[in-house]
Amino acid sequence: MLVLRDPRFFIPFAAVPLILVVVHAVMLFLMAENPWQGWVYTRTFLAVLSLVGASLAVPLGADAFAGEKERHSWETLLCLPLARGQLFAGKVLGVLPFPLIVGWLGQSLALLVSSLSGGLQTAAPSEWIFPLLLTPFLALFFCSLSVLISLRCETVRGAAQLTGLSLLILIPTVTVASQALSEHPLYLMAILAALLFATALCFLAAARRLGKT
Repeated sequence: MLVLRDPRFFIPFAAVPLILVVVHAVMLFLMAENPWQGWVYTRTFLAVLSLVGASLAVPLGADAFAGEKERHSWETLLCLPLARGQLFAGKVLGVLPFPLIVGWLGQSLALLVSSLSGGLQTAAPSEWIFPLLLTPFLALFFCSLSVLISLRCETVRGAAQLTGLSLLILIPTVTVASQALSEHPLYLMAILAALLFATALCFLAAARRLGKT
């Protein structure tokens, strides 16, 4: 994987959440007189951090299979004594920890800052639990999608570009979901179920694709 071959590759993805948390802390400081307004800002910010964590799956997942093809180790990979489904699942699970760590770490820092500013105390539990639940579902879906696209592409660059486009499509959906949760709690279940269903479709598509090799 790219991170193992060059750890410096991970620096931009670790730096972005930290920069966002600093910006978040500054904004809450400016809103110190109105903790509730600060929490409204934090709630959207937590959803953004879910997306920031999930975005890490784009370059890492893109390298999963397309990188094997570029390095001419694709045939060797297929000779491993593993079922095709296990091969795909192994690639997905190999990528998954990185978006999870980045997403949850950023959200934990944001919640800590919000708690210190008094905003968290004005929130209903569901308002901060939802973004924390969203992170693993979103990360798993993007890992599955990026690895699937990598399976169908011949180059890492092509796989990263296609997965990046799908990330842009989901940004408004996740943002709207985070805002609508307080009035429509069932929307939470709908979003998580949709992400889980989409992940299952990625696994089915990958099994079909690998079955032809």
